[in-house]
Amino acid sequence: MKKNVIVLTHGWTGSSVFSALFGRAGYWLGSETMRKPDYDTHENADLVGLNRRLLETGLPGVDHEHRFAFEDVHALDRATRELDLAPHADFLARCHANAPWLWKDPRLTWTIRVWARLLDPATTAYLVLTRDDRQAWISANTRRHIQSMAYTRAYNHGITQSNLDFLHGAGLPCLKTSFEDLLLAPDQTLARLNGAFDLALTMSDLTQVCREPLHRKSRGVGDLVKAALIYAKNYHERDGRGRRDAATKRLMLQP
Repeated sequence: MKKNVIVLTHGWTGSSVFSALFGRAGYWLGSETMRKPDYDTHENADLVGLNRRLLETGLPGVDHEHRFAFEDVHALDRATRELDLAPHADFLARCHANAPWLWKDPRLTWTIRVWARLLDPATTAYLVLTRDDRQAWISANTRRHIQSMAYTRAYNHGITQSNLDFLHGAGLPCLKTSFEDLLLAPDQTLARLNGAFDLALTMSDLTQVCREPLHRKSRGVGDLVKAALIYAKNYHERDGRGRRDAATKRLMLQP
């Protein structure tokens, strides 16, 4: 019997492509998934909602999209120790009714230790996804998440290390790969996925779900120039400064 799969990742790692591949292999992605204007993230909408509430409960006021600290991960774990997890158990039961299932939500970096209290290690497998630093920086800035290269590297590497720390600490194996692996060496990467998760994915499956050309990186020189121009134009907003400044102004205007 196939294990259920949890994807642990930071943003813009091609995780939606990987999730779509698992969907083609028969994995349940949710009765409703989160969509962006130009693509389906394949993130279970109920999972995202529960993760958002966990973050609001355990880390109120923390902008996780623009801040990563190892202490935040452990603070959330401690803050939710007495939390009633009945809604989470009910959601997990619905997932099991549609097994095998796949979860993918970047918020899992912060919440996975809470979910681990309910998950069966014997029936759960893990996929850790990463991204080339420059490719990640280009993707972030072209989508108006204004980041310096140093910030992108620190944020993404911190999240990856936190995910690996959780898995290693719990004695849980995982497959670690990247979007570049999938694009540059698709045959080998599909073989690794098939071997790790007992799948039978083919190149035909990949071409059905991936709109990026294969055998080259998804972002080229033109994309780099575009991202650099966006970064320069919005430099004052880099690394979350725009959101922090807006929050400060709101506090100052309060009576």
